[in-house]
Amino acid sequence: MTLPEYRAATLAPELYFGPAETQHQAEIWSKRAKIGLPPHIYPGSTLIAAMGKHWHPGSYEAVLAMAQHTWQEGGVLVRFYAEQDRCYEPYDGLGTMRNLAYMRAIREGFEWIMYVDNDILPEPDALMRLQEWQMPVIGPLVRFTDGEDHGIRQGSYPEGGGLLVVHSILLSCLLMRTEVFLPWALTPFWDNARGSDEEVHFERLAMVGHRPIVDTNTIVKIQNPPHFPFDHIKRDYTELAPKEAIQNWRMRDGAGEPYP
Repeated sequence: MTLPEYRAATLAPELYFGPAETQHQAEIWSKRAKIGLPPHIYPGSTLIAAMGKHWHPGSYEAVLAMAQHTWQEGGVLVRFYAEQDRCYEPYDGLGTMRNLAYMRAIREGFEWIMYVDNDILPEPDALMRLQEWQMPVIGPLVRFTDGEDHGIRQGSYPEGGGLLVVHSILLSCLLMRTEVFLPWALTPFWDNARGSDEEVHFERLAMVGHRPIVDTNTIVKIQNPPHFPFDHIKRDYTELAPKEAIQNWRMRDGAGEPYP
């Protein structure tokens, strides 16, 4: 289909796309129509919401390049902004920041929201690769720039294996359809409470039928290793728990053994 033909076709009442601005955009939207995706006023539109403005070196530029690439090559509307820091203690306001972001995305009519932290280093095509799967909750395979896994479960996932259904994934880079949050349109989804980590929130999503997916073909590097939210000196988890406790945790997680 040529661009003039596509523009002419959009005059038909049964089509909801257009008018396309580029030939590539026309091809993307035509493919979407053929596979039966539901109508949306801005197909593929994505709000990239950074949690704060405390950028690690190179991270802002990398996320910006991803946003620009998605618009230029994918032909979809992208907005990139940094949420105001609402934390009075380390991480104590992140839930509020995440809630405000998805409220903004729904209110402004975006089809997708992508949460990003200030320390990630995505490739320019990372968003397009994740979006291509059309999964409601999906994230990339995370690798830390120092080469360690820091006790995070994703460290054991192999690369290049396609999609993997998991219990929870890191929130450092997470793509979600905004409609996922509709059950929480009046009651905020993300908590600020201590202990309300990824596991808690993904169990909540599971209650309404959503399991997170990891795309092991898409790798995003993170510069800042994870640490406990209220640990001001950013100690490693091995310094915060006895070795025996860590070993027991690894055995339960890896072998599926019951809790004692």
